[in-house]
Amino acid sequence: MYDPALDRRKNGAFRILYMDFRSFWYRIILRRKNVPGAAARPKAAAPVAPPPTQAKAGVGFTTGVAKLDEQHHHIREAILGFQKDLGRGLAAEDLVASLDALLQKMNDHFQYEESYLEHIKFPGLAHHKEEHDRFRTEAHQLREHLAVGDQGASLDLSAFLFNWFRKHTLEEDATFAKHPRRP
Repeated sequence: MYDPALDRRKNGAFRILYMDFRSFWYRIILRRKNVPGAAARPKAAAPVAPPPTQAKAGVGFTTGVAKLDEQHHHIREAILGFQKDLGRGLAAEDLVASLDALLQKMNDHFQYEESYLEHIKFPGLAHHKEEHDRFRTEAHQLREHLAVGDQGASLDLSAFLFNWFRKHTLEEDATFAKHPRRP
């Protein structure tokens, strides 16, 4: 019996990747190049990356307020650093320490941002504070799961941090970026 899917596989129209769970975990989830205990793979030539452009660096994280934009940049870099720590497979206590430093940086930013919004008499300040409080609550819950060694908490935390920060700066912070700077 003729199977068109089998025929496409033989002709290379698409490729199915089979790997054991350990390799999947290290290569796909943790994004490590080397899997402990696996045979070494031959190295391919590294593709040449185009030079970074200035426009891409600040997309979505700008409010027009220099101090806030600088803090957004530092927080974004700290989140990416935390995600790298997760990828390196650090111990739970080291991850919690790294996360605590990141959350402190975000909390300081929230306080500065809220004082700025009070200064410009932003009408949506109460809602903005609620968003910050909601973040603190969820981040604290995920931190507690990570502290007790919950394996899935690290991936949830990584996705939560970056997605929340990206969404918050693109949507919530954009509302006060349009507000007049002086009361």
